[in-house]
Amino acid sequence: MKTDGFLGDDGDPPRRNTSAIRLDIPSDIRNRTTGSHQPTSAIPPRRQQVQVQTKNVPMRPAPRPTPPAKKKSSEEHFHFNVHWLLPVGVTMVILVILWMVGSAALAWGHQRLDDLQYGNPRTFQIDKAVGHDDSLKTPSHFIALNLHSQIIVVEFMGGNPQKAINYVTPVFIAGSNSDQAPVTLEFRDANGDGKLDMLVHIHLSGQDQVSVFINDGKKFRPSNTSDKITL
Repeated sequence: MKTDGFLGDDGDPPRRNTSAIRLDIPSDIRNRTTGSHQPTSAIPPRRQQVQVQTKNVPMRPAPRPTPPAKKKSSEEHFHFNVHWLLPVGVTMVILVILWMVGSAALAWGHQRLDDLQYGNPRTFQIDKAVGHDDSLKTPSHFIALNLHSQIIVVEFMGGNPQKAINYVTPVFIAGSNSDQAPVTLEFRDANGDGKLDMLVHIHLSGQDQVSVFINDGKKFRPSNTSDKITL
């Protein structure tokens, strides 16, 4: 190394401008080791192989793939899963509903027909010679009326309004739509005395009710138990 020819006071070459100080450590101290620090080797210890004994396990055969299940047809599904009472019950319910609807429609149609024939309130009129100041040329005029479920018959003797007389049947019609029941009149000899009696027919739902008025020669009177009536 060049020193440009300059030497120190003691004849040694000048030192470098550095803060590190080199120490000369004897080789015996450098190689000395303490008891707590053991030299380590760069070679890792040899691993011991552990021999594991395995038993001879017999090999199981691979499972065979199962074929896909066949889908049942709709007929088989219906046959095996639906109880026989189900279609029977459904059929009965449908029949009941049809019967109810048909009955309601029939009743509605019958009532509309009565409206056209008898009006509202229900009214019936007829001319008949019954021997009450009348004749075949001037018969008596009768009007039968269902007024609020009460049957009233008006007789105009000989067709004269001044000789009008009212007859009220002893029967009051009960039930729903009782004021819609038609009423008609029939004249015939019911007790066998040779005179025409008046029969009032009340056409109820499912049956007819008859009230008999006996002809006494001047007017009609309600029948009683002593009258031998043949209907």
